[in-house]
Amino acid sequence: MKPTSTLRLAATLLSAACTALAGPPAGAFAQATLDSSALGRAIAAVTDAGALARAHWGIAVQDVASGDVIHARNAEQLFVPASNLKLVVAATAAHHLDPAYRYVTSFLADGEVRGGRLHGALVVRGSGDPTISGRYEPDRLAIFTGWADSLRAHGVRRIDRGLVADVGAWPAESQHGDWQKYDLNWWYAAPTGPLGFNDDCVDFRVAPGAAEGAPADITAQPESRAFTFANRTRTVAPGQSHTLDFERVPGTDSIYAFGDIPLGTAARTESFAVRDPAFYTATVLAETLVRAGIRVDARAVRQTREPVAGALPLFEYRSPPLPQVLGPILQNSQNWYAEQLLRTLGKEVQGEGSWAAGLAVEAAFLHDVVGIDTLAFRLRDASGLSTGNLVTPAALASLLRYIAATPGQQAVRDALPVGGGQTGSLRSRFTDLPGRVRAKTGSVRNVASLSGLVRTGSGRELAFSIIVNGTGLPAGQVTTAIDRVVRLLAAL
Repeated sequence: MKPTSTLRLAATLLSAACTALAGPPAGAFAQATLDSSALGRAIAAVTDAGALARAHWGIAVQDVASGDVIHARNAEQLFVPASNLKLVVAATAAHHLDPAYRYVTSFLADGEVRGGRLHGALVVRGSGDPTISGRYEPDRLAIFTGWADSLRAHGVRRIDRGLVADVGAWPAESQHGDWQKYDLNWWYAAPTGPLGFNDDCVDFRVAPGAAEGAPADITAQPESRAFTFANRTRTVAPGQSHTLDFERVPGTDSIYAFGDIPLGTAARTESFAVRDPAFYTATVLAETLVRAGIRVDARAVRQTREPVAGALPLFEYRSPPLPQVLGPILQNSQNWYAEQLLRTLGKEVQGEGSWAAGLAVEAAFLHDVVGIDTLAFRLRDASGLSTGNLVTPAALASLLRYIAATPGQQAVRDALPVGGGQTGSLRSRFTDLPGRVRAKTGSVRNVASLSGLVRTGSGRELAFSIIVNGTGLPAGQVTTAIDRVVRLLAAL
C-alpha cells in the first residue's frame, strides 16, 4: 500500500470510529465510509473501551449477496441470545405456514337451537389464536361482541347450559419449566394454550391516589368475575420510594396490589398474567354475551379436553393472517405470541401442540433448510425468556442472510423493526440511518443483543448478529455500544 493510501485509510478509520463513538447526526454516513480492512480495529475501539471490555462479545457479519464473512468475533461460541431468538420461530413459521394462514376458533351447539334458545351448552374450540384482543380491533372486547352478533344471526338469544371451553387441541402444559416464578405473574411469561384472550393478561391502569395516605387509583380492564382484586397500596409524598407491585394468592384467581406510589407518578398500565387462560377467556366471553342481550349464566363455564359428542357447528372465527401474527413478535417482542406460534408449529407440522414438538420443528428447519450445524444452537423456548437458550452469532447471521435472500421469508423481513421507523422497538434508534437498519432487539439480565440487516454506504446489505453476555452494566450503556458497532458496519 502506498504511504498516501495508508494515511488516507488511517484518517478514514479515525473519523468513522470517532463518529460511531459520538453517535453521528443525520446524514453523517452519506459522506464517510470505512474500509473493511479497518473494521476490526474500529469495532475493537468500541467494544474494548472501559468496562465494556469485561463483557463477553459475540459478533458475526456476513455479506447477504456473497455470503462472505465481513467480521467475526467469538462468532462460533454459544451465547444467551435473549429475544433475538424470536427470529427463529418467525422464520420457521414463514417456511412451514402459508402467508394466508389463519387460526380458526370454532363455535358448536351442544344441543338444539329452537325458538331463540340453545337447549344445551355453547362449545368454543380454540386452536391457539393469539390475536383475540384489542390489538387489531377498536377495543379488547370487540371480537367477543362480534361473536355475540354471529350467535344472534344463528338464532341464539339464550344459552341454557353455559359455555364449554374446548382446549383439546394442545397438551395441557401452559407454562415453561425454565421460567422464573416471579415472571409467571407478568405478560412476558403469560400461560399458553389453545384458547386465550388479551394476551392472557388483565391490564391494570395504575396512578397515584388523590392524596397522601389514599390507596393508589387502580382499575382493571376488562372487569370480570374471572378474578378478584384487592388494593392494598398507599399513596405517598413525592420523592419517596415507588414500591407498588402485584401478586397472586398461590393457586387462585385472587390478585392483589401492595406497596407505595408517590404523588406525581405518571399513570401506566401493568399487564398481569392470568392463571387459567381458557377459564378467563370463556368467563369474559360469557359476560360479554350477557351485556349484548344473550341470556347465559356467566358463572357456568367449564373446560374439556375431549370433543363434545354430538355438538353441531354454528360458525367459525378466523384470525388475521400470519404476517399480523409475526408483527407483535418481532416489532414489539411479545413473548406470548412467540410461544403460541411455536406450539402452533408443533401442532401443524408434527401433530402435537407441545413445546417439545415446536422446538423440534425449529431445530429441523435450522439444520435441514438453513444449513446451520446443530451444535450452533440449543433451543428451550421461542421467546428467548429462558436463559437456557444458546446460539452462536454466526448461526443468527446465517439465518438472517437466509431471510434476506428467500422470497418466502418476506413477511419476516417486513416485520423486523426499522431504525428510525414509526413503530417498533427501533423507532428511537438509528434515526441517523433512516430505513437502513432492520433488526431484532433483545435484553434480559446481563444480556443485550441486536441481530438484523444493515445497508452500507456503498449499497451492500449485511446480515449481522451482535450478542453481549455477562455485561454487568446498565442496559443503556451496552445498547449504545452495540449501536455504535452497527454504525461502523453502515460506514463500509
